[in-house]
Amino acid sequence: MALLEQWRSMAYSETANKGDLKRLWQKYFLKEKEIYAQLLEDPDTEVKGTVKELAEKYNVDIMTMTGFLDGINDSLVEANPIEEMEEDTPVSLKFDKALLYKNMVGAEADWLYGLPEWEKIFDEETRKALYKEQKSYTSNAGLTINTTENPLTKVELYSDCFMLFDPASGTAGSIDASLASTPYQYAAGLAPAGGNGDTTYYVELEKFADGRWGVQMPLSSGAFVYNFRVTAANGDQIARLDDPINPTMTNSATGIHSLSSMVYVPYDAAKQGTSEWADRSVELPQADAGKRGTVQTVSYIGADGTEHGLAVYLPADYDANRTEPYKVLYLSHGTSGDIYGDELRWMNEGDVPNILDNLIAEGKTEPFIVVTMNNQQYGQGAGHSGPNWKYSDIETDQINYIMPYVESHYHVSTTAEGRAYAGLSMGGSTTSNMLMHHTELFGYYGVWSYANVDGSFGGVAGITDPSVRKHLSSLTVKPKIMLAAGNWDFGQEPVKTFGKNLNELGLDYTYLQVPAAHDWECWQLTFANAAENFLWK
Repeated sequence: MALLEQWRSMAYSETANKGDLKRLWQKYFLKEKEIYAQLLEDPDTEVKGTVKELAEKYNVDIMTMTGFLDGINDSLVEANPIEEMEEDTPVSLKFDKALLYKNMVGAEADWLYGLPEWEKIFDEETRKALYKEQKSYTSNAGLTINTTENPLTKVELYSDCFMLFDPASGTAGSIDASLASTPYQYAAGLAPAGGNGDTTYYVELEKFADGRWGVQMPLSSGAFVYNFRVTAANGDQIARLDDPINPTMTNSATGIHSLSSMVYVPYDAAKQGTSEWADRSVELPQADAGKRGTVQTVSYIGADGTEHGLAVYLPADYDANRTEPYKVLYLSHGTSGDIYGDELRWMNEGDVPNILDNLIAEGKTEPFIVVTMNNQQYGQGAGHSGPNWKYSDIETDQINYIMPYVESHYHVSTTAEGRAYAGLSMGGSTTSNMLMHHTELFGYYGVWSYANVDGSFGGVAGITDPSVRKHLSSLTVKPKIMLAAGNWDFGQEPVKTFGKNLNELGLDYTYLQVPAAHDWECWQLTFANAAENFLWK
């Protein structure tokens, strides 16, 4: 079997474990970035040799070099015979600089076209011109429509938060899309809410004479996730495309992108009402740039021996040498394929940095650190029910790898009183398992929008298990627990059931219900409330 066939059968396998594939691509992207950085340092010198020689030159294995040769082939001055090449096949890496840059843009590989080495090759104006010239739309899944050859016929705006419900009356309080109001029916007092895939709502954009697409629609205040669905003349379609001029957050260490772009709507009482949830200014970027924290994206070696990503929020004026260590919240996403889950989602869609910047600046919470991780790396294979999370591996990774990494790189608390764990949806289930099995590690737990109440997910013993109940009922030092869900959240009942069991075991908790569904509106509101009223209290 030729090298390219081996590479493609491995990297694009439809039968392989999804977690293994994700880890393969993460490792590949890191090596790819390193090779391109070296090539761009001396772009006019032709690099050539056999496939094996180039693999040795750049310290990668044969398959990684094969993938690299496949990726760069369309950007070369003269294409290599990649279909037939073997380890001893002579190849060249002589590339067309402008074409390579445009192809990187077309692939939305900002960790590549954003390499600092490009600044020595093209000035800023040239880079902007090349970017604009590359008229293609690419999804986060890597699907591309070239609009030069295949112009768009329809563009639709998507958000899981564009349907409206009435919190006061409870009307349209169903995740049945047929009962939902559209954003065009907005009135003060209505709350945006989504749900799941059954309630996806698209707003069609108008194409203007100058080629732009746009739409006007009313919104309440706060932070909104959005992306697009585009349809081309030949029928090709890409859904969940982020905004090319408002890019999502990227982990520069792993190449992972968040899914949705963000828009921030200011509060106006005259237009948006004065109900309890109307003013969501806390979700807007802090006006004083000097009071904004930072988000660092890093990588670590996890329990499976491969590289994983973390995102770390550090408050403004973070001082690694202050006497008292910072309290730290470990915060898990959920999962639905890739809809909710990676280390960036809480920082991007969840709006954690903006919310904390505002609450800290207003003195409503103390400065603390938030660490978000990618729990979908574990348990995506067969044999694990639910969305295939293997909780035992996640717990091992958290305790033996994530926490030691964080505690050795940041000035954080190492006591239960200074540590918290929380999560949304399947992250709420993960939190419930941390609470049941590693109670002593965290002083605060947030089980939001979902809970593992019966042991049905991942084969992990639930709170009805006799040994778990004995353990929890015998606690002398009891953690503080916050349960939360949305009014139209399908995770509401499991959360309440979990709470009922906690009460039976003598464990107290706070419960929060917000005017939202199983969506980022719910979790933004929940996180803001938790940071202000629950954590460190």
